[in-house]
Amino acid sequence: MDIEQQRLKKFVKKKLESAEWLIAAIRQRQSTLQRIAKEIVGIQSGFLDHGISHLKPLKMVEVAERVGVHVSTISRAISAKYIQTPRGIFEMKFFFTGGAVKTDGTMEARGSVIQRIKEHIENEDKRNPLSDIDIVKKLEGSDIKLSRRTVTKYREAEGIPSSRQRRAY
Repeated sequence: MDIEQQRLKKFVKKKLESAEWLIAAIRQRQSTLQRIAKEIVGIQSGFLDHGISHLKPLKMVEVAERVGVHVSTISRAISAKYIQTPRGIFEMKFFFTGGAVKTDGTMEARGSVIQRIKEHIENEDKRNPLSDIDIVKKLEGSDIKLSRRTVTKYREAEGIPSSRQRRAY
């Protein structure tokens, strides 16, 4: 075997090792993403079965501990990834929500609180619409403690006009 053949053999061997490493890395990433998806589905099964009012508050730290990876791995793995569910297709980040503390100390997911706000607004008297303070009081009736500023932030994020703008004469 001459020197050219030895160089060629070494070159091909190096490229083959690189390809094998890439395939192993892709499999590892796929496995991690699948484990994350399984945890999300397990934790958010109430949402999948019953809808937004059953969405649980979830932090990436919780899933990272269950899967056995660092939080940054969860963040990178779910970035721009979607999951198909019986309720539709959702960005995986959708399931990681903050929430509101209820009077009994439990948490209610942000999406669930927003849904409650929307329901209160849909059922309001259009001639005398609910102010953000009125919505806070209605939520307190459901044992959810939020500030007026938070209600305003959620309402504006959903593109819901203020009570003055919702008033029908």
